[in-house]
Formats: sequence, structure tokens, C-alpha cells
Amino acid sequence: MLPDTLPVQGQTIALPIALPTAQQPMSTEQALALFDSLPAVAVDSMWGRWHGAGFATGHPLDGMLEASHWYGKQFVDADHVHPLLFGNPQDGLFSVNPALLPLGLLRNPSPALKKPLAGQLTFYSVKYLLRTSKSCARVRMTEYRGKSSATMIYDQLPIHDVFRQLDANTLLGIMDLKGMPKPFFFVLSRD
Repeated sequence: MLPDTLPVQGQTIALPIALPTAQQPMSTEQALALFDSLPAVAVDSMWGRWHGAGFATGHPLDGMLEASHWYGKQFVDADHVHPLLFGNPQDGLFSVNPALLPLGLLRNPSPALKKPLAGQLTFYSVKYLLRTSKSCARVRMTEYRGKSSATMIYDQLPIHDVFRQLDANTLLGIMDLKGMPKPFFFVLSRD
């Protein structure tokens, strides 16, 4: 059975679809068909903090963000976005400068980074070395796969996160990284 809820700030919220898991991933083709069928997202509907979750498609990045305590994203306004929020109950939330992450790690991630100990080590190195208070992205309408929708554009990386609406408070996102053969999928749920 696929999960149909997402933990957000100690509460469990229902999702409009069941999330695929590592044990039962959705194929990239199925995920793209779902993404293409969803309505576009307006930029001004993005404001606020969003909790992220993986959307398993067998992508090499599946599980890596969760293992490193990725929380989600925060959209302050069109020019100020915190694309990578990390945290846990003991340490609180903090923003990371993604430009300091090795780009090769995203294109060819090591499966070892998905293990709990590696995730903890990654979290603490990210917490102390890559932390920032500055926004590192912006959001604009762009066309992707034939539809114009809200897109988060990283300031210093060749990455666009394109969003489609699952419901009023839940988005399906695609990370489109130049040079990565398949897109990486994730879900955002409004806090």
C-alpha cells in the first residue's frame, strides 16, 4: 500500500494522491504523464513555507534529501526564495546555499549518501558549512513540457524546479538540472 499522508510539523496531512515509495516507485514516464495532466501554478500562490517529500521514480537522487534532513522550501516573494531548508526538531530550520554543493553530486549521487549515518554526517556538514540567511533563488512563470507554470530558478546553478498543482496546498515538482538525463520529482505541501 502506498502512503497517502505526509508528516508536516508533527501533524499528518492527507495527500490528493498516494506517494510512490522506494519499494513501489512510479516510472518516470508515469510521473511525467501525471505532471503533464496537472494544472499550472501561479507565482503568487507560492508564498510561504513548504514541506517537501520524495516522489520515488527510481531516480538516483530518490531518498537522498530525506536522509540529509531536507525540510522543504520557503518562498518570500518573487525575488527571494530559500530553495533548500534543512532541519530537525532538535536544531530547528535553516537555509542552505545550494551553490556550495558539489554539482557532480546531483548528477551522479553516491548510494552511500542515502544511509542513515551518511545522512547525519551530511546534515551536520550542511548545517555548519553551507548555512546562509540570504535567498538563493527566485520564482517566475516559465514554459516546461508545453505549459507555463511557476518555476523556481536557482541564482547560481543550472537548475529549475517546475511546479504543477495537485491541490490548493500540494504541488508536484520536477527538478530540471542541465546535464541530468532524467528529471527528479518531489512533492511540496504548504505549512
